[in-house]
Formats: sequence, C-alpha cells, structure tokens
Amino acid sequence: MLSFIQKRTIQLNGSILGFEECNQFSIDVIEDNHEFAYLQSLEQEHVSFLVVSPFSFHPDYSIELEEKDRKALNIETHEDVVVLSIVTVSEPFPASTINLLAPVIFNIKNGQGKQIVLPPKYKYGTKEPLFEELHVESGE
Repeated sequence: MLSFIQKRTIQLNGSILGFEECNQFSIDVIEDNHEFAYLQSLEQEHVSFLVVSPFSFHPDYSIELEEKDRKALNIETHEDVVVLSIVTVSEPFPASTINLLAPVIFNIKNGQGKQIVLPPKYKYGTKEPLFEELHVESGE
C-alpha cells in the first residue's frame, strides 16, 4: 500500500531516463487501489508515470543500494528508503510490465530521490511481468 506517500513531493533532479528536463514530482496514490500511484512531473503536466512498490508484485525482489547512492540521497537507515518501479500499461491490463532494472529510490525524510540502474548482477529487466502468477501460468 502506497497511501503513506500520498501527496509527497520528490526531487528527482533529472534522473528519470529520457525525462532529464523533469526535476520535481508529486506522488498521487490511486484512490480505488492503493497499490498504484502516479509519479507526476510538476514542471510538465503531460509527464506522468504509473508506479508501484516492486515488493508488492514481486515479493522476492531484492536490491542493495550502492554507497554512492546512499550518500547522494542522505540515506541513513533502510526505513528512510522508498522504492518504486515504473509500470508500462498494456491491454489487457494483466499483460502490463514493470521496470525492475531501474527503480526510483527516494529518501522519505528529505524528499530527495533518483532513478538508478542496477548493476548486471541483479539480472532484472525493464519489462518484467507485473503480475508474476500470470507469467508463470503462461509458461514463459
């Protein structure tokens, strides 16, 4: 559930790949389903991303932030960290994918964040099935 980050403002300082001109974002949790939120650019109203906590859809998802990222975001404990993944919506919706390779990380205490690309050791992709059970059942 993402309701605890509703209406937060995040300084991403141009770190969203392909959207380097966007620095400041708000988080708007979807009222009917608190698993989903919009990461909305405050500079460009047409730039918005559907995001989720990757842990809600992929319970085995695990990352460790590099020291340079912890320092850049002034992260002191794991309680300071919120991890979001961008969803690519497909039709039908259960075919949607999630970017596990490049999560958006932010410090809930200071609102500083950035999208990071994980090192190859993680073996995550940019278009992983959002709903794991559908991926397994389809035999892919």
